[in-house]
Amino acid sequence: MVSVIVPVYQAVKTIETCVESILAQTEKDLELILVDDGSTDGSGEVCERLARTDRRIRILHEKNGGAASARNKGKAASKGEWITFVDSDDVIAPDYLEKLLKTANDTGSDITACAYIRCMREETGDRESLFEAGRSKKPRIEVYQGLMGTKALLYQKGFISAPWGMISRRSLWDKVSFPEGTAAEDMGTIYRLFLEASCISRTDEPLYGYVQSADNTVYSTSSKRNPDYYRHSRSMLSYIKKNEPECLKAAASRHLSTCFQILSETSPDVKDSGTKRLTERIYSDIRAVRSVVIKDQEARTRNRAAAAMSYISIKAIHRALYKRYLRSIPKRESGSVALAEYQGRRDETGRAVGHAPKVLAEYCTMTEGEHQISIYAPPCIIREIPEEIRRDKRIVALSHEILMKGHPSVKDRILNKFRMFANIHHVLHHSDADVLWFFNVEFYLFLYLALFGNAGRRIVVTLFLDGYHTGVLAGLKQRIFEAGQRRVYKCISTGPSFRFKNMPSVFIPDYVCDDSRYSTFRGNAKEGYAVCLGTMDHGKQLEELVEAFCHMSYRLVIAGRFYDKARVESLRQRATENIEIRDEYLTEDEYLKLLSGAVYAVLPYNEGKYSSQTSGVMQEAIFTDTVVMTHKDILKGNMVPGVGYGDYGDITDSLLEAVPGDANDQRNRGILEEYGRLRKGIYSRDNIVSKINNSLSV
Repeated sequence: MVSVIVPVYQAVKTIETCVESILAQTEKDLELILVDDGSTDGSGEVCERLARTDRRIRILHEKNGGAASARNKGKAASKGEWITFVDSDDVIAPDYLEKLLKTANDTGSDITACAYIRCMREETGDRESLFEAGRSKKPRIEVYQGLMGTKALLYQKGFISAPWGMISRRSLWDKVSFPEGTAAEDMGTIYRLFLEASCISRTDEPLYGYVQSADNTVYSTSSKRNPDYYRHSRSMLSYIKKNEPECLKAAASRHLSTCFQILSETSPDVKDSGTKRLTERIYSDIRAVRSVVIKDQEARTRNRAAAAMSYISIKAIHRALYKRYLRSIPKRESGSVALAEYQGRRDETGRAVGHAPKVLAEYCTMTEGEHQISIYAPPCIIREIPEEIRRDKRIVALSHEILMKGHPSVKDRILNKFRMFANIHHVLHHSDADVLWFFNVEFYLFLYLALFGNAGRRIVVTLFLDGYHTGVLAGLKQRIFEAGQRRVYKCISTGPSFRFKNMPSVFIPDYVCDDSRYSTFRGNAKEGYAVCLGTMDHGKQLEELVEAFCHMSYRLVIAGRFYDKARVESLRQRATENIEIRDEYLTEDEYLKLLSGAVYAVLPYNEGKYSSQTSGVMQEAIFTDTVVMTHKDILKGNMVPGVGYGDYGDITDSLLEAVPGDANDQRNRGILEEYGRLRKGIYSRDNIVSKINNSLSV
């Protein structure tokens, strides 16, 4: 049996979701011990109500003694062979216990840990999707014998000094307990637990959900916690030196990390005498261990680099770390938001290319009731924003636009990057808004942030892809992307499966199903054709699509503005009579009329790219009851039902044509029913408005 111990303090908003995730475990042989640590917000009553629904729940009501005391009391009351701790605002995957127990039994481990996912509270309702996204078909399992597991913990290689996200044998805790009456108690406990184990393992499957919110203590000054954090780390170093000298270099590396972490949260100009003495002791400790860390090839690269830089000036590193920390703390007095579009993509006539004006207008209407909104965008975008939206807002025209054409020269491509950098710089340094919301983001914003920082501003981004996984420079771009993430306060991700390494994110679709608009077009009669819409850039595999429909009788309409005029003529020469190709700018009404009149909306994208990237056409097809047709991986990656193919050669008349009562007709009806549920659920206006305004509030 596994004993699941949850310390509960002032958790009335989160404890029910946490308990639900535990009771939903595929491993049923468990006891759940809820330790109410003197809550005054009704958490204890919620625990009692939950206990009446499942006999496996036990409640301990205690006087407030802190998390360490609550965990110790839960541990003492536990009866299971295995113990795991879950924090009251977190969630676990349905197979958390099953997977960890299997790994422990297969490897003979006394402790087994897993990877964890950072998520927002809004994402914990759909735990199956939350945890499925980050999994691989062949999870990697690492096994450490003897002291090697403790070394991996101290070197911070996959393990963290936290009691959650792992299971451990009950017998290990006979000699180990959490130090009560102190903060940062994990630092004084987990290394002792690891030293008791003969074998330790870890799986890279993300099975634990670490929930981030504005209420997390990570967003507050930690001066009360830091003296205990330092003391536990110092005691760890002394204990290892005396009892396990083989791990001394690893302990020195871990203590160096602790020292720099505390400095990052402590003002270098502090006046308080106690904090000043602590800072001086930390400076002294860094000088004492840095030579050991620099020479230790097993230490993390960042630790060795920090140790080397400390020879130049510890004070300078301290000041830089603290400045970066201040940027990460949300300001509580937020009220104003600058909506920023820095790309300004336009065609030769000066019209904006893409959906930016439409999305900007939608975001304005959804946020203006909660926030004071200003708009920063190039003229081509501003011109297409409806007058009723512009009327009461501050509008700032950015200087630079990008001309979209078939084959830009190398010079133009380079200049376009500088144009975007200039626009980003202007927003960061000239807007006085509390939050800067870049709602139409690509790689070059993250490159700017990685190179130049965020100027101390709180940045929210809307992101339409989860990373860079294909192409010659994919690895380098991904590293830059992850570095830039550290400068972002929060990410609004438009894909339900997107996960990011260095920034908190919440899933919010980029399009809203406004039935006052879309229901009119949803009633249009279907005319038996497939449509491919949008800006016809080189990312769309139009040649392959045309070739597929040349072998069919089913009608295909390709409509939108082409960058490359020579490409239009080439496609028209290839096309058979059932294929119509239009190179034209479509108004919104023309676009929706074509989309709603089609049976299928074709997304002719490369599956490697668009399985992890969202599409506005896909979402508006859902709003207009038009079946999405694209590669199977794209449908799977976006969690959207539709007609998928593995290769363009799979597209045939028999796949598309539907006679009333046949299999295709039944399939399409089922897909459209699911679209109706999506419109009322994740795409509903009320749901999206609430999530967006929560994301912008700090």
